[in-house]
Amino acid sequence: MKAAWTTYLDRLGPQGLRVVLERMIEPSELESLVGRRMETGEGPADPALFVVDAVAERPDLGGTLLERLDELADGRGALPEGEGPLRQLIADQLRAPDDASPALLHRLARADEAPLPVAELRTAAELIAAALEADGRPARREFVAKVASDRASLKELEQERRELEARVRKLETQLARAVERTAALEERLARRLNELHAARQSERSEREERTRLAREVERLRRRIEQLNERRAQERTGEVSTALRRLTREHRRAAAALEKLREAERERREVVRENSRQVVRLAGLVEQLVALREAESRQVAAAQQEILRQFGDLRRELVGDGEGERPAARTRRRAGEVQRVGLFVDVQNMFYGARERGARVDFEALLATASEGRQLVRAVAYVVEAKEIDQSAFIHLLQMKAYEVKRKPLRVRADRTAKGNWDLEMALDAMSSADNLDVVVLATGDGDFVPLVRQLKMRGVRVEVYGFRRSTAPDLREAADRFVAIGRKLLRDAGPRKTASR
Repeated sequence: MKAAWTTYLDRLGPQGLRVVLERMIEPSELESLVGRRMETGEGPADPALFVVDAVAERPDLGGTLLERLDELADGRGALPEGEGPLRQLIADQLRAPDDASPALLHRLARADEAPLPVAELRTAAELIAAALEADGRPARREFVAKVASDRASLKELEQERRELEARVRKLETQLARAVERTAALEERLARRLNELHAARQSERSEREERTRLAREVERLRRRIEQLNERRAQERTGEVSTALRRLTREHRRAAAALEKLREAERERREVVRENSRQVVRLAGLVEQLVALREAESRQVAAAQQEILRQFGDLRRELVGDGEGERPAARTRRRAGEVQRVGLFVDVQNMFYGARERGARVDFEALLATASEGRQLVRAVAYVVEAKEIDQSAFIHLLQMKAYEVKRKPLRVRADRTAKGNWDLEMALDAMSSADNLDVVVLATGDGDFVPLVRQLKMRGVRVEVYGFRRSTAPDLREAADRFVAIGRKLLRDAGPRKTASR
């Protein structure tokens, strides 16, 4: 859409409008378009003032006049693209104005968008008008061309000045942001250093608590030895009472140790974060973590030894008390409580539960398998991988009266892994068969079918707990009873991966 009359007049100015009207439209035709005669008076009439007055009275004349000028300007060339070529064309017209100059001014003012700033268009129109009125005076034309050139240079310098000021403001903004960022980084560094100092203080407190717990465990171990020495002289009831009291004390100590381990894991996360922020302290933090893990393994080994002694003492207490050999098979009379042993293939249970998006509730499994019967032995067979910390899970099993046996996952040269307890689990079941009436196998592996048959030949009832989809059919058929693990023996899979196996 081309510029309207008001924009057209603003771009050309009075002098530019006068030159366009005088050079492109005859006076008689101009009077015919406007519908009135020019009042000459004593001198020549000004076409610009004549048309402006007429359009002020009748605004529709502006559009008619511009359309006539468009017709007259057609065929006299088009405007070049870009400000540089356009300024060069205007400079050429200033040096040597001709009949095409009014048409050029008309196209500049009539464009839908101003090809140059309005002030520059108006100045160019005034200079071209002055050059056309010079009537062949070269000095005037050279002066007008020089003025136009100087104005163009001045505008370029002004544009360059504005660009430089904008760059200076941008650089000042960047500098201010950099100063703010530096201050923020210094504040974060000071905060990390304070957190590291607090972590060191917590580490010292935890080390003292761990030492106290180790002394408590040693004291309990000595008390167990004393009970073993006095076991032959004391009555079974008194020993059982002392054992239950000692067990409660040990559980309290284990619970305190578990809380310490939870605090230890949280502290490790803080240490790792501090290590990423303060690189120069990473080596020291890694050494502290390695020392702490070694101490934790020593405490776990001491706990395992205590639990093993508990198991030996309990097995001795549930014997017939008349010097019968441990390997002798004791038959149960009708009406007596059955003796049961639970053997759990933890890895098989873990993968079976994972297919259902859950994990096995080992406490519920133990309670269900021994319900209404005398639990003689409960063994959990765990395969440990280096990249997974299962210490909390193993401790949980030990707290639930499981005897935990651990074996590392072995990786062969071809990167295949091996880690199963089939042979050891079968040997433990066979060796315990003489003291059991019922053997409960928590597994779905069909390799245990020969074991089931051997146990049944020795008069032992065999029950299999497993997942219906993942338990071998021949294992279900060989067992005296198959119990499908359902929601009662499962828990929702939690975020903690250390207790997954």
